[in-house]
Amino acid sequence: MSYNLRMDEKTHIRTVIAGNVKKYRKLRQLTQEALAEAADVSNTYIANIECGQTWISDKTLEKIATALHVDAYLLFIPEKDSTDSDVIRKRQKMIEFLKARENELNTYVSDFFSETFEKIFEE
Repeated sequence: MSYNLRMDEKTHIRTVIAGNVKKYRKLRQLTQEALAEAADVSNTYIANIECGQTWISDKTLEKIATALHVDAYLLFIPEKDSTDSDVIRKRQKMIEFLKARENELNTYVSDFFSETFEKIFEE
């Protein structure tokens, strides 16, 4: 069975792959050059993939996934939209909460470790 993708679907898939290749490359602390060498492709090709400028063949996708130490299907999974205003609002509230209680948390953690070390050394 053949499935023909519309142009906007192809663009979306290419964008998702581009973002994931870049994300996993950075997670592995690889430069584009190092990834290109590990996947046996050119630096320019990796740059074009990460910019969403070129389509990637199944063989090259497998080589890149192997070089990134991930399963190839992971490169097709879109990131959850981090621009969701509710998520951003909750994240900001958490940061504000932690900042407001920073000294209290530092004191708690310090006391916890002091008590733990005292118990260890008493034994």
